[in-house]
Amino acid sequence: MSIFKKTVIITLLGLLSFVLYLSLFYNPCGYSLFSKKTPDKYNLLIANEGSHFKDSLVSLIIQHYNSKPVNIKVISLSSLSDAQPKNQDAILILHSWYTWKPPKEVEIFINNHYRCLNNILVFSTSYQGDLKIEELDAITGSSKMIDVKNYASKIIKKLSPLLNNY
Repeated sequence: MSIFKKTVIITLLGLLSFVLYLSLFYNPCGYSLFSKKTPDKYNLLIANEGSHFKDSLVSLIIQHYNSKPVNIKVISLSSLSDAQPKNQDAILILHSWYTWKPPKEVEIFINNHYRCLNNILVFSTSYQGDLKIEELDAITGSSKMIDVKNYASKIIKKLSPLLNNY
């Protein structure tokens, strides 16, 4: 067998080994391909920009999960950079759009954790109620207090599969 053929075979085997390693062992988000996580408590992190509307949403979500095995931690958007998606079963980010952009904290967090978007849900508000980051699972709306219960219900429905259907 020629040296060229041996080099090609060794290169292909090395590439195959690398791909297998990445698919089986490299796991920056903590996802499991083989087993479903069944903890006693699920972790929900809520990053809230803060407003009367968003605070009302957070209150309804906390009230819903109050009697369920879900640990809820509420932080401000400014603390979002410290959050690690692999330590949470679900992350809910509540923010508004300013001049057709999400807050910098949200953009930075999404860019830093773009491989871990499966457990992140965003609720974004804007004047028209239709702006969202395309890569994310998001609910959009405008900040009308009359719609708080409706949006809370939609958020809980989206969070449910991430929190063992609670």
